[in-house]
This record gives sequence, structure tokens and C-alpha cells, in this order.
Amino acid sequence: MLCPADDTPLAASASSGYEVHRCPQCLGVAVAGNVLPAVRAYAALELHKQPDQPAHVRPCPRDGKMMKSLPYKGIALDVCPECRGLWLEAGKLPRLLELAHVAQPVNLGRLADGTEIRRERSTLNLVDKVEGIWLLGDLAGLLFKFWK
Repeated sequence: MLCPADDTPLAASASSGYEVHRCPQCLGVAVAGNVLPAVRAYAALELHKQPDQPAHVRPCPRDGKMMKSLPYKGIALDVCPECRGLWLEAGKLPRLLELAHVAQPVNLGRLADGTEIRRERSTLNLVDKVEGIWLLGDLAGLLFKFWK
């Protein structure tokens, strides 16, 4: 795989527990589309809403398709419309991982028999909720394919 910014071969590495491909020259990072499902769902929704948006000048490191630029909660990222792979400029991945966090469970108490009552604390805004719905649609589509 080559860096879409400067054609330098990308090196596989790990960042915050995720396998990524990093450019040793510009320090940009290629992230597979299946690594961050919430970001992938958001990108799919945005690409669907803006099908005529012009492609960016960068090719996807995975499949060579022209990527499209999308903002995700203030972070500029390039998304491949084909494989949903992401390209992030240097220093953007830690912030993206921070913004794509999942809800934490909260213990609300115990029933009379000692069973804990647990409820997910929703810190999700409207965009996050739409992303989750979109991801459920993707999952349902995959299950339907395998069921056939």
C-alpha cells in the first residue's frame, strides 16, 4: 500500500490497539473501514446523502479508488466510497478514537433479590444515534445475505 499523499510505502503499525498503516514520511494513517463501525456508518450515510460530491484527489491506499473528504465531528478525513477505508492526516487518529467512543454502562441499583439493574448511559448525540441506526441496517443486510 502506498501513501495517498506522497506515494511512500505504508508500514503496518498499531495505534491505541488498532492495526493501521502509517506513512513514515508524512505520518498520515490509513485505517481499514471495519475498524471504527460508528465512523464507517457515518461515512456511508454521508456518501449516500451526497452521491454527486466530487472525489478528492487522493487515491485509497487499499483499492486505488478516489476518496472523498468528509468532516466527522470536526475532524477532516478522506473516505473511500468503495471499501470505506479512512485516510487521516498526522495526529488525527487519537482524536478520532476519542470522539468515536461507545456508551458506558451505569449501575442504577439492585432489585430486591440482589440482581443488578444496568442501563446504558447515552452520551450519544443525534448524529451518533443515526449512525447506530445505519449500522444496524448494514448488519441486517449482511444477515439477510447469509440467510439466503
